[in-house]
Amino acid sequence: MSVGFVEHVADVLDGRAGFCLRGEWGHLSAVLGGGHICQFVKGSHPDLNPLWRPQWPTIDPDRFSPQSDEERFGVPPDARLLAGIAGHSLSFDHFGPPSPEEIAAGLGTHGEAPAVLWKIFREFQDDKPGVEYGAELPIAQIDFRRILRIDPKHPVVYCEEKARNLSRADRPISWTEHVTVGPPFLACGVTRVDMPATHGKVNVGSYSDAMMVTPEADFEWPYAPLQDGGFHDLRTTPDGSYLRYTAQLLDPARALGYTAIANPKAGLLLAYVFRREDFPWVGNWEERFYLQKAPWGGKTFCRGIEFSSTPLALPKRQTISQGPLFNESTYRWLPALSEAKVRHLMLLVDIPSDFAGVAEISVDVARVLIREVGNGRTYSSPANGSFLTGEATGPR
Repeated sequence: MSVGFVEHVADVLDGRAGFCLRGEWGHLSAVLGGGHICQFVKGSHPDLNPLWRPQWPTIDPDRFSPQSDEERFGVPPDARLLAGIAGHSLSFDHFGPPSPEEIAAGLGTHGEAPAVLWKIFREFQDDKPGVEYGAELPIAQIDFRRILRIDPKHPVVYCEEKARNLSRADRPISWTEHVTVGPPFLACGVTRVDMPATHGKVNVGSYSDAMMVTPEADFEWPYAPLQDGGFHDLRTTPDGSYLRYTAQLLDPARALGYTAIANPKAGLLLAYVFRREDFPWVGNWEERFYLQKAPWGGKTFCRGIEFSSTPLALPKRQTISQGPLFNESTYRWLPALSEAKVRHLMLLVDIPSDFAGVAEISVDVARVLIREVGNGRTYSSPANGSFLTGEATGPR
């Protein structure tokens, strides 16, 4: 008989309360402050959590005080977000910094969702244990809920998110799953990132003076042009000190998108599979010992692989006014008094030390199938693939 259950935990991360979903394969944990999924651990690798843990002690964002905490976490608009961030966070209802007027009004980077206290609304103690948790966002006037359920026997997590517009006006929104990985899973010259992307766009030069790749360049995934000539393969993680961001468009011909992050030396692959209509973009954010201001302190190595409705982290007005990129929309609509849903799967897969990368991830009614680059080897995980098909997600 399979075993799985929901556990309330007083100290999930740095003394912060949350919950843990435990199965025979391992566990997934999340904090309630900001809702971040901070642990996803497979029993075969008990000491290897792929999700980034900041090197600074975090706090729940509702406890952040500008008077006492800016020295530790920096200043607005990033401080409240960085005080509590970890692992897989949510950027909602916008992706990027607020406008000057929004900063003056108290709005922070990446929206309200990662900066408020979430609460648990329901628990599921059945054949797929899980929780429904979320928060009402008072400025955006949106009720946000996330349902996480695990397969008790296999390292597969089913995630459905719902956003309900509480206002009588249509709202343009960005919806970004800000998945960030860190050491030891993230390792230079070892960790590899794959996705079914076509075109890419490098962020503006003002973002960083240590991007290596050419600012604002268009490119074909995965080869971004270097500023001194040649190309860099974005599937790899180089050594050095840098901060950069590139936006990737997933193949418009696909029904499903995915991101796959592999560490062959550690023998583990982290994959997310989702509906492309929900998330046509993947952001690639890389920070390696570049940011010196608090709380980074030049000591952070992490990489965000962020599947999203939006390509670039910009103030909302700019996201909307810039128009489509590569003929794809850069935001979506949440109509008045209406609800939209998105879904994704997250899974962990054991891989061999000579694993060459992911060529394809496909889903059928009973499994997720991963095909390796070059040699044609395949890896599968039992899963209910119909979770990613079916009902519409609402207006774009």
